[in-house]
Amino acid sequence: MTVVSVSHATEASNRQAVAGGESGGGWWACGRLPGMVWTRAWRRWQRWACVGVGVVVGAWLLLAAPCGLLACPPRETAEAHPAAEGVHVTAELDTARLLCTYLSSVPPQGRSREAKGSPQSGDGGPYSVMYDWIASARSFAVNESVTYTTHTTPEMVNHVAELATRWSGPLSVAVFVPHSDFCLAAVRIARLRLCGPPEVREKVSWHLFWPRDVPPAGDWRLVVDETLLDCAGADEAMAVRGYRAREIMAYPVNVARNVARTAAPTWFVLPSDVELYPSADLAQQFVAMMARVGAGQDKKVAGAWPRVFVVPVFEVASVVPENKEELVRQYQRSDAVYFHRHVCAHCQRFPALNDWIRQPGKPGLIQAFSVVKRQYPYHRWEPIYICTKDEPLYDERLSWEGLQDKMTQMHELCLRGYNLVILDRAFLVHAPGIKRRSKTKAKDNAWRDPFVAKNSRVYDKIMEEMQNKFGPSDVCHRH
Repeated sequence: MTVVSVSHATEASNRQAVAGGESGGGWWACGRLPGMVWTRAWRRWQRWACVGVGVVVGAWLLLAAPCGLLACPPRETAEAHPAAEGVHVTAELDTARLLCTYLSSVPPQGRSREAKGSPQSGDGGPYSVMYDWIASARSFAVNESVTYTTHTTPEMVNHVAELATRWSGPLSVAVFVPHSDFCLAAVRIARLRLCGPPEVREKVSWHLFWPRDVPPAGDWRLVVDETLLDCAGADEAMAVRGYRAREIMAYPVNVARNVARTAAPTWFVLPSDVELYPSADLAQQFVAMMARVGAGQDKKVAGAWPRVFVVPVFEVASVVPENKEELVRQYQRSDAVYFHRHVCAHCQRFPALNDWIRQPGKPGLIQAFSVVKRQYPYHRWEPIYICTKDEPLYDERLSWEGLQDKMTQMHELCLRGYNLVILDRAFLVHAPGIKRRSKTKAKDNAWRDPFVAKNSRVYDKIMEEMQNKFGPSDVCHRH
């Protein structure tokens, strides 16, 4: 009875205190002014208000206070402070030029070290070429093999190592070296020759080219003194952004293709890209096929003239296949697709693709799968193929950034009546990773718009020149 009486008395006292404006000692009374009547609704509102204030204060203490105490630098864009960006660019240029200190004189070894004009434009054109800036250690007879001809900028040089280990024949590589990109390329090539697989030194010949109005920042007659390099040390050149990329300079991809092809030591060449890896034993199996053709054992190929030999191109998710059996298994489980399937469906889809997948061919042997023309509905097809050095050159007025850079050459092959012999077991695979169309592609590629507009104008002009030269065609549709 005594306890109950005390409890009731305490409760009555609390009600009286609240009515009189006292807090009663509860935490929920925070912020309440004297004289305010404490009702149940007020108490509920006040409780949530205090919680909200606590959250805000806690967030400030967690996020804002540390930067206030430690003086965190503000996040600023390069556009807001062009001077800072200028300092960064100058530092990159200075680092690139510093790499030129690795250059040293090398005896010419009986070879002329004079620059020439590009294959199509000639000495009066806008580009200079240094052929065999560094030649391969091994020489090849003209009919001994097939030369893999490719091109690159300093950023992509390391792909040549993978190509050299996969390709049994010679490799001819053209490198674009405007301004300080020469220094980057020189060091990266030297490091690859010294520290990479021995096949690089043995089989790869390097050729340099640049715009006449943006010559190399160093003496292009010199090569890197490889004794100054340390394979165990860091690659200083990898951290430097290239001059072409920094200046958003057009990449003259067709000049590069023509330079690499012209410099090839063999009659047959495979003009390709530096990120496309060949199937195993492709070069020697092709040479064996041509020997059978020469002996009259392959009438399908012998009767197709003029001709080029198409090597189908694929993309893979992660593992580069060595042979067709491995490729087909990946294709059947969707770990491989034909090249650019998701970004440019017509570019590399070739006639009877599904039949090519189903027909295995004979292991260790390359034969003709089919002989086709590049005509509608495959008039937008851009195949990569083995050919001779006598085939039409790529038009050097077109840039990589502007797109359609191979279309004019393919149109000319059609006008000249070329047959496209698709090989049954040979293929190329892009460095792992299947490309997919970006939802923001238009926005991401806005920087290319000026180049695309220029290429379109040049493309129309080339088409007009071809029509004047070959006359109208009902079967060779322009892209």
